[in-house]
Amino acid sequence: MSQNRIKHAQTWVLAILATTMIVATVRAASYDIEQVGQKFSVRSESVKAGDTLVFSNHDDVTHNISVFDASDNETNLGLQKPGEVLNYKFDKQGRFRIRCSIHPSMRMTVDVS
Repeated sequence: MSQNRIKHAQTWVLAILATTMIVATVRAASYDIEQVGQKFSVRSESVKAGDTLVFSNHDDVTHNISVFDASDNETNLGLQKPGEVLNYKFDKQGRFRIRCSIHPSMRMTVDVS
């Protein structure tokens, strides 16, 4: 095989890899979860690994959002004042519980595939 053909083949392989990486990045989605009346706008959501939930506080009170994985490990997103937005990206598969530590009735589940 000539050097020119080898370089041409390498270029194609790199192009295919780059396209695959771009498509994988484009597939990640964002889901808006509103907080109104001290409730989440949905009780459950199904997403894919790499997707993000965007929590928008439309209440006139502060919330404190925590994400719990299947092993009950907690990720506390911190205090969220009225009008603030918090994001959480799901990097792994599984079932997650979302809770507000200030308002115990605020709960939802997220299934990540």
